[in-house]
Amino acid sequence: MSVPLAAEGSVLRAAAGAATVELAELSPPGGLLLVMPHPDDETLGCGQALAAAADAGRDIGLVLVTDGEGSHPGCHPGDIVGLRQAELEAALAVLSPGRAIAVLRLGLRDGHARRDALSGERWQALLGFAQSYDPRAVWTTSPLDPHCDHRAAHAIAHDLAEHCGAALWSVPVWGRFGERALPESELRLFEASALAERKRCALAAYRSQFTELIADPEAFRMPKPLLAHFAAHPEIFHRG
Repeated sequence: MSVPLAAEGSVLRAAAGAATVELAELSPPGGLLLVMPHPDDETLGCGQALAAAADAGRDIGLVLVTDGEGSHPGCHPGDIVGLRQAELEAALAVLSPGRAIAVLRLGLRDGHARRDALSGERWQALLGFAQSYDPRAVWTTSPLDPHCDHRAAHAIAHDLAEHCGAALWSVPVWGRFGERALPESELRLFEASALAERKRCALAAYRSQFTELIADPEAFRMPKPLLAHFAAHPEIFHRG
């Protein structure tokens, strides 16, 4: 996947006229399950909404599809996994202060995740984790996202939502940029200005992704205009 340099595209143009959505619709009282491809996608895509759900007392669980070890190909994967896990914990502590969010790590290979890699005991363990939250909603990345791990997360979330009888909401991360077809369901916007600073602080936890913390010439690094966009733009959701 090529990384865009500017925050523009068909989804963003459509979102400019989208209606707002309230937390009660995104996450009815009860359990909330997130299925995210990498550490940082939960904050980039829906950090304000996640903070709002935590403040509202939702019982929140996070399924992490990969550990994000592929972001720095020139480094030992174990070092990157440990660093990104620490960044995730720091970000979640900011978004959900005083209320722990349990994380189930599936450990699929970063950059090669597939829904069909989960079967048998692994799928049953995932179902058990999901059902323990009795989720009323599942949030995940959008099928618009042009990244196999994001699409794998969506496919996993789709099956979990169907199994649990929960509403499925998707957040376009990379799929909001560039020219592409819009989703069949309408785009909705969530924004809570009182939580904007918490999202910015959570984003700052991901120094390995957004700064030159690690000297790896092949490393992924979020372009500054895109990071500023995610920090300031209302969060985009669509059903399914």
